Amino acid sequence: MDSITINDQKTIATELANAIASLDIYKVGDLLKDDGEYSIQDENEEIVFANKANFLKWLGSCFDEFLFVNEDRSQLNFIIDKCSYCRIGNPVLIFENGRFPVFTRHHWEREKCGLMLEFRNNQVSDISFCWLFLTTENPYHFENKCSRHLG
Repeated sequence: MDSITINDQKTIATELANAIASLDIYKVGDLLKDDGEYSIQDENEEIVFANKANFLKWLGSCFDEFLFVNEDRSQLNFIIDKCSYCRIGNPVLIFENGRFPVFTRHHWEREKCGLMLEFRNNQVSDISFCWLFLTTENPYHFENKCSRHLG
């Protein structure tokens, strides 16, 4: 039974990645649980949890900002990796080499961010920002976090 759940989660993760990559907010909404918790950036670029409606509103504004800056693009690039820290093995969707949907206003902030997924009843129930991946390198994040412990 676990392998069926895992396969369903892989399918759902791929469907969600494709929906986000194609900027299809309605398909994204179909894949999310109504009572889930989803990470977003507030107006001060702080990470907060939001309900489904506010997450979709935020993601839609991220789509708009991406299209404004990239007028010639209609599709995001993505890979699916796995979390290697807080929810080891959970799928992490990484868009635009970790630069979407989390935007930074400062050119020196180079760390990659992905969307780590959790599931309940064959839907995505939670999305958290993730910076530690199984196969995708994120050296800036490692340097940034380790320098805090060494200094």
